[in-house]
Amino acid sequence: MSAAPLRWGVLGGSSNIYRKSLLPAFTAAGQVVVAEPSRAGESLAPYDEMLARDDVDAVYNPLPNHLHAEWTHRALDAGKHVLCEKPLTLSPADSAELFDHAEAAGRTLLEAYMWPHHPRAQRLLALARGNELGWLQHGTGSFSWPMDMNSGDHRLDLRGAGALFDVGIYCIAPFLLMARRDAIAVGANAVRNRAGVDISMTGWVDWGAGFGSSFNVSFDAPPHRSMSLVASEAVVTVPGWHAPGPLEPSELIVERRNGDVEHVACDGADAYTNLARHFADVVAGTAEPVFGRVESLRMADVLQRLHIASAH
Repeated sequence: MSAAPLRWGVLGGSSNIYRKSLLPAFTAAGQVVVAEPSRAGESLAPYDEMLARDDVDAVYNPLPNHLHAEWTHRALDAGKHVLCEKPLTLSPADSAELFDHAEAAGRTLLEAYMWPHHPRAQRLLALARGNELGWLQHGTGSFSWPMDMNSGDHRLDLRGAGALFDVGIYCIAPFLLMARRDAIAVGANAVRNRAGVDISMTGWVDWGAGFGSSFNVSFDAPPHRSMSLVASEAVVTVPGWHAPGPLEPSELIVERRNGDVEHVACDGADAYTNLARHFADVVAGTAEPVFGRVESLRMADVLQRLHIASAH
């Protein structure tokens, strides 16, 4: 049984990700949005006014990446639970401070990573964590689309910090969730714009125990999303766009060592709606976070190390 509805306030009601994905998800999950202020010119006073409201239980923070830490701290200070867009912050230290703050305040803080909440993703994780595939060897993920480099989009400057911080989680975190341990080593190369942020990055992560993953993220390539996993007993391909996952039924393609090919049926779902329900359940104490403090801090560590490694 799902938890009681939360009353949500949104920091930036005009946010594209909020209007397109989270607002419908909150509605479908039975949640209630009671405030969705936007800035007044350059003033962020409407956000403070929302945080002062007694009828707001939880805050969704889709602000530009450089504002995530500040406004999540403010929301926690106001006694609100917080679902913050990815990346939670731009450094492991800032992310750790946020989780410390949330724990001290007795409030729930989660990074809005929807992929693990899709049935196909859950089936892939179950296969990888079980004994059906043998030992994990290599995973690969790609996520790209062509942006207007002259648009002034915050992701193209230090406010967003580039492609890695924007979509790297979709190509790296699935394998982080399979490995369930800190990364041993990383390597990367990047193409950067005049602002010094990456518009394209390719890299790899060594998760230990013979398991590694590679990725490519780009704001300057045709639209493309792909994911696959190689293990000792099978190769698994995720057809179609792997994030957030399709609304309609789909499959995983498992090619066995002996040549057999299995088509593993997977239900369709709105991963954002499942994320909204999961957040409410965590707040109610009826569920443990799927992507909580440990996973978010591991992800922040990998992103920082890749960012540094790519700056050669």
